Amino acid sequence: MTRLPRSTPAFRLASLALLALLIPSIAIGQESSDFRGFYIGVEGGAMSYNTQITFDGVDDPAGRGGVGYGAAVGYNHLRDRLLLGAELMFTDAPDPDPYTFDPAVIGFSEMDVLRGASVGLDVRAGVLLTKSILAYGAVGYSANHQSVRLDGVPLEEFANGSGPKRYGAVQLTAGLEWAFHERVGIRTSFRKLNGVDLSAEDFGTIPMDASLSRLDVEPSQQHFFTSILIRV
Repeated sequence: MTRLPRSTPAFRLASLALLALLIPSIAIGQESSDFRGFYIGVEGGAMSYNTQITFDGVDDPAGRGGVGYGAAVGYNHLRDRLLLGAELMFTDAPDPDPYTFDPAVIGFSEMDVLRGASVGLDVRAGVLLTKSILAYGAVGYSANHQSVRLDGVPLEEFANGSGPKRYGAVQLTAGLEWAFHERVGIRTSFRKLNGVDLSAEDFGTIPMDASLSRLDVEPSQQHFFTSILIRV
């Protein structure tokens, strides 16, 4: 087998290429693989609001976008490559723009479907793809204020007169987490939060100029978030 002389440009180029391949391997070997214990984090990113709105003669799968943010605290238990954990989170975002309609046809010009700040609890399960990269999925429950308004008039009270304003719904999450430091990690995630489906029968009063025989509101949210996590 022919060997390259150590002084030739080809030998130096091959050496640099080999070093370039080795550096990431060395770095990966030095990264923390410890996802165990308590952590705190902050998150933010893009949100999309999807609401299926159905009136008399109107079937509108409307959507809106925005920016959201939040914070979380959680605990992980790691056994070999498998992770189990729980996470408590707080999420908030600006209200989306209202949905607009022709008042001559519907009886009102704007509908607001608002989902305020939410508090959620997730149960997580994941697997280590490498020493420092975790793939996970989560299922949980999110409590929030969900409000529907017609031309600024809130439709808050249920037909039974009790008037509850706070709702809860299921949320699903999937993501990747990279522990690039002994105590610090970065996470990207997709989260889907279901809203509470409401109909005309759920409201105590509807403005007289919007006397509808049918009103269905089916809201949901999707989050595309990036998080910074610090293990404590």
